[in-house]
Amino acid sequence: MKNIVLLAFLGMSLPSWSIVQRHDVANERYLAQSAPDYLIDMPGEGHGSLIKPNWIVTVAHLIFSDYTGRKITVAGKQFTIEQVIIHPSAHKPNQALLKGDAQPLMDFMKSTSDIALIKLTENVTHVKPIALYATSDEAGKTITAFGRGSTGNGIDGSVFETKREKVLRTMENIVDVAQGNWLSIRLDNTDKGLSLEGIDGSGDSGGPLIITKHNRQYLAGMFSWDYVEGDLQSFKHGLYGGKSYQVRISAYLDWINQQIFSHSDVLINLSSE
Repeated sequence: MKNIVLLAFLGMSLPSWSIVQRHDVANERYLAQSAPDYLIDMPGEGHGSLIKPNWIVTVAHLIFSDYTGRKITVAGKQFTIEQVIIHPSAHKPNQALLKGDAQPLMDFMKSTSDIALIKLTENVTHVKPIALYATSDEAGKTITAFGRGSTGNGIDGSVFETKREKVLRTMENIVDVAQGNWLSIRLDNTDKGLSLEGIDGSGDSGGPLIITKHNRQYLAGMFSWDYVEGDLQSFKHGLYGGKSYQVRISAYLDWINQQIFSHSDVLINLSSE
């Protein structure tokens, strides 16, 4: 599966492969005991998060078609999608960027805004939305993340076929870089990695990156795309040292707030406090 990673924004899942884990930790330790109430499984694959009673945030490249009127499940109950709002800078790469040296594609990806909002026709009342992380101090902080993508380990890389199992896994990592619209994490080896060190993969796009502060969970990011160096055709995802980029929620608070205000006739405070 050499360049599936390149196909996000083209109607397929570009970025993420799977939650790839340490080779020396039992797979069972990465299995999530239960799904967080705010975690949404998007139509097809990937995830979103409930951030207000009738609002979901997800990555734009998971919006494959017009979802207006479609059903979506939130913590076991179905709701109807009223509207989808895609960020105006959520652009697709052209075909010329999908071959040869990876650097032009990587530069393009950094220039986009992979975020979208979904408005539901009615409020979700049986579960609590997750708060948004509002400060720009993410670098160096530990994140916990979730996803139903494929799996693998840092020595052998991601095994694409395992994504069909749609098993919910969790992982930890440390935010390596927080700059502009993006957070970045790296799959460190056993000497530097956390006890549940992991990185995202196919089917994990939109999965939440959670920072815990004062015993409260905040949505700090969403799985988005993998970073590639060298030739795109020879890229192997999920090896130790590999890194990926995630949508940085704190960079989009104003946009989120503006969209909810303009479509709700009420200004909703989305800060972390």
